Amino acid sequence: MSPWTEIIGYAGSILVAVSVMMSSLVKLRWVNMVGALAFAVYGWVVGAYPVFAVNGFIVLVNVFYLRRMSRVRDYFSLMPIRRLDNRYLETFLSFHQADIERFFPDFNLEDIRNPRMTFILRNVNPAGLVIYEEDGQEVRIHLDYVLPSYRDLRCARYFLDEMAPIWRERGIRKMLSPAAGATHQDYLKRLGFQRSTPLGKSWFERELD
Repeated sequence: MSPWTEIIGYAGSILVAVSVMMSSLVKLRWVNMVGALAFAVYGWVVGAYPVFAVNGFIVLVNVFYLRRMSRVRDYFSLMPIRRLDNRYLETFLSFHQADIERFFPDFNLEDIRNPRMTFILRNVNPAGLVIYEEDGQEVRIHLDYVLPSYRDLRCARYFLDEMAPIWRERGIRKMLSPAAGATHQDYLKRLGFQRSTPLGKSWFERELD
């Protein structure tokens, strides 16, 4: 058996193991499919045809569900929250506090002078929460939290698409957001944000198109 064959086998094992730890169902199926494909190739090369057959079937199952998921159209909407003492808002922030602190360690709702709060609903489910304030020609996004199972950028893109024309009418020209850690920085870059030099390395900005 060649070293490359073993590498393919190990790669398939690792990808399958990683896939079951993912919270996003779409990412889980993509990674699981690639891992199963690697296993199928490994099984064919070493002559383990039951391994090839089972993993080939897993690849086909993943392809089927990924195609089906791509055809499903999600319904998005925004639900603004007017009061800081909203019971559901308090419960949401408390329940997800640990995960929120991973990405927004400095977030404290009480420190924001005039917070505007909006839930992002996906198929009527609260998928995310954005808390921001408008300051002159800028919007500062203090919290942009999305539940792990919905982290595919669609919530963020919907929110920005809906809010951008409203902000432009109010004379706002720039969006700012803090970024703690490489994962959140990559997320902001994929949304078109760039590092904001005047505010330091932990802030990113994006001009309104």
